[in-house]
Amino acid sequence: MPGLSPALIAAMLKAESGFDPHLADPAKDEYGIARWTPHVLVHWQPGGLDNPEPRPEEITPELSIPAMGRFLCYWGKDLEGVPGDPALNLAATYRTSSRTVVEAGGVPAEYRAYAARVRRYLDDYRPR
Repeated sequence: MPGLSPALIAAMLKAESGFDPHLADPAKDEYGIARWTPHVLVHWQPGGLDNPEPRPEEITPELSIPAMGRFLCYWGKDLEGVPGDPALNLAATYRTSSRTVVEAGGVPAEYRAYAARVRRYLDDYRPR
């Protein structure tokens, strides 16, 4: 998948939570290191909808991080041919949707600050 790498996942985790596995943002219904919403994570957890929706305290890094990879691999296929940095298009997709990124022709304006944070961290985590 163009743009997908361990460095991107690390950069996104830093931007999402500062690597805080105990993050809880009930106002946004986002939890854990990857800021998953339980009703979205249920689709990307092992076994998908065959397992119950995870409770916030069950959203561990062990569940969250592989789910990010599954999410990005699935939706990333929709980004082929979208202008811009493939990694940042993937990051924006995580925050919004592949459809929104495709329609915007890259990272939508309202997600550019997030993408800039991811880019900064990505530069820190890419092998030199």
